[in-house]
Amino acid sequence: MAMPTKAQIFEYWMDWLDKKEFDWGEPCCWACKRHFGAKFDLEKPQSTREEIIKNWNSVPLQRCHIIPRQFGGEDTPSNLFLMCKSCHDKAPNTKSHEIFLNWAEKQNFTLDLKENFMRELRTFELSDRIDDVNKILENKELMKQIYSSSGLHMNQVRGGVEITISSIVGQIAEELKRQD
Repeated sequence: MAMPTKAQIFEYWMDWLDKKEFDWGEPCCWACKRHFGAKFDLEKPQSTREEIIKNWNSVPLQRCHIIPRQFGGEDTPSNLFLMCKSCHDKAPNTKSHEIFLNWAEKQNFTLDLKENFMRELRTFELSDRIDDVNKILENKELMKQIYSSSGLHMNQVRGGVEITISSIVGQIAEELKRQD
């Protein structure tokens, strides 16, 4: 059997996604719920079911086996899950469908981002200066300067480019040194 398309996988999981309150027209990772911006978002409220399903073929998500091939997992929509590269790399490889779905339901991009931000605050010894950091984050002009002084970094896991959290927090640390 040929590997199912992302649209076929999405169509199989539509009821499950609906129960989890996913927006079908706004594709995201089914584990961490990370969205991929307006590029893949169907903003047409009148979109047909077929248009929504077809749209999922273009989303930068990977087909992840719930039960890996090494344990007899098949290339069927019921055994495939659409996830970002980062979640795909972290997903459990077991013979258990339940372990996989339990893990997937507990992933959260926003919490991961917060944990990464907090880790960088510790790296730059700013954990005890949260109020000062927040003041800088709220200062739009200062943040424009920080962003313009931060280079884009090729993301090795998800692809594409981004400004890293360490770049932003590092520059906030430098700004706080200037202010002290």
